Formats: sequence, C-alpha cells, structure tokens
Amino acid sequence: MKKPIFLYLLLLLFPLSVLAQEVTPEVIASSGDTYKTANNQISWTLGEVVIETYIAGSSVLTQGFQQPGIMVEVGYSDPVMQLQMNVYPVPATSYVTVEFQDTGESLSVELYNMQGGRVHAQPVNSQRLQIDLNALPAAEYILKIVTADHKMIKSYTIIKQQ
Repeated sequence: MKKPIFLYLLLLLFPLSVLAQEVTPEVIASSGDTYKTANNQISWTLGEVVIETYIAGSSVLTQGFQQPGIMVEVGYSDPVMQLQMNVYPVPATSYVTVEFQDTGESLSVELYNMQGGRVHAQPVNSQRLQIDLNALPAAEYILKIVTADHKMIKSYTIIKQQ
C-alpha cells in the first residue's frame, strides 16, 4: 500500500520539477559595463525606461535591471527620406556643427539628454547650423532631425566632453 502512494506522489511531483523555470528581470539598455574587485561588483546600464533613484547629499544611486544579451543600435535613418548631412565634431566640447547638403523641406534639430528630456531645439533655416553645448554638462545626447509634423528623419549620438 505504501509503495503505490509513494509512486503516485513521485509521478505527481516529477512534472513540477521539469516545468520549473527561472524568471529574471531584464531591460534593453543602450550601454553599460561591469566592474569587479575582490569583494565587490557593480554593474550599470544606460537608457533604462523604468528606474528608481536615491539621492543623499552628493551621492546618487540609480538602480534598475540589466539585459546583457541584446545589443541596441543607436542611430536612425528614415529609408524614405534620404537626407545627406554631416554632424561634427564628435566628441564635442563647446559646439556641434550640423551641415545639410539639401534640406528640401521644413526641418528642425532637437537635442535630447539620456533621460528623454529635450535640452535644445531650433529650426533648420540654413545649410549649416552650430549648436551651443557650453551650458550642458558632459554626457551623451541624442541629436534628432525631425520634420514639421515631428517625424524623425535621422538621429545621432553626441558625446559632450569637458
């Protein structure tokens, strides 16, 4: 009698062990790295959508999830509207120059920080624009070229150094 009960329990619990899985929180990030010492490890990612930040005096700790297995391409070009342009210098310290071969329609240049906040916007009214970066802290920014109806045509990563 004990043998069939034991066998029945074994057969009942076996599928549960086979179907068990591990769920790990992950997020797509545009950049990150891991630093290890003998006793500690710290990992960071850039561009997380949902994060939490703790501030205590001059210390800031921002935490979230990481996804080490996926690469995200930063940069976009609309395949329908082929806009010939140059953005330089990258990295930049004071100014970024944007040169257009031919604009053809009403465009704007917008600069966003990595939190998604727009820090600069100006219409394209000539074939050469200079964007002043002096008031911005050293960081990475996304430069977007958009149409009058806010359709993105191209994007570039701008690195502002001290």
